[in-house]
Amino acid sequence: MLLSTTCFASEINWNSNTITAIGIGSAPASMTGGQANALARRAAVVDAYRSLVGIVYGVELENHTTVQQLAVKKDTIKTAISGAINNARITDEEQLDDGNYQVTLCMPIFGQRNSLASALWQDNSPSFPGQSNPVAPTVAPPVTEAAPLPVVTAAAAAAAATTTSSSATPAGTITGLVIDCRGLGLERAMAPNILDNSGRTIYNSKNVDASAIIKNGLASYSKSDTPSNIDYAGANPLIIKAVSLIDFNRNPVVSKADGDKILASDQKYAFLKKCAVVFIE
Repeated sequence: MLLSTTCFASEINWNSNTITAIGIGSAPASMTGGQANALARRAAVVDAYRSLVGIVYGVELENHTTVQQLAVKKDTIKTAISGAINNARITDEEQLDDGNYQVTLCMPIFGQRNSLASALWQDNSPSFPGQSNPVAPTVAPPVTEAAPLPVVTAAAAAAAATTTSSSATPAGTITGLVIDCRGLGLERAMAPNILDNSGRTIYNSKNVDASAIIKNGLASYSKSDTPSNIDYAGANPLIIKAVSLIDFNRNPVVSKADGDKILASDQKYAFLKKCAVVFIE
């Protein structure tokens, strides 16, 4: 009989684009020598795969939907995820001083081959509960006559600060979108959304190229202090400052005016479809 212990060091590492699981295995006390080592290693591999399954199926995507919930809804996704897990690589293994054996398994989060993203978006974007399409920008009606200027109180000025545009639209062809989230405590996610402060969805996995999500995810992350020089957003990105974060600090919120600006620019240049989006941490 193979014996194993619970994996104690498993993680999702967004920086290295890996999901890692470490399994520990031991052989029955009656076994000794090479046979014991072989059984301990086998138990460690089984334990690492079991832990990897738990991590992968627990990954949260959009609208608090987990990978497990998607797999339950669609057999093809479940099969693809199982294939990606089975193709995880053993990146390290060693015999421990206490006689147990340790195995480290890794699989990619993004990428065309055997990644979690390729399993989820194998055909097209999966349907998430409550997911809505990004809507068209608000167009103000024409003003036919001048109206008296209102008296602006301090409270009204503070409220207006969250609905006005934070930056100018760059001249020329817009190549992508940069959302500046510095100072807000942004947390990385596999499928983040962008909303505005009226609750409108500006950007999610609806109507984007599945191949782009598989390659880099819905958004890339950067710590650069020069937002106009970030590869994934191209040479001439639209740069917007986030006003807040929601959903455990994973999803940036922009002002309504900036939401209109993003959608209007995308209608003309179609950069969101290519996932040319970068969040600055």
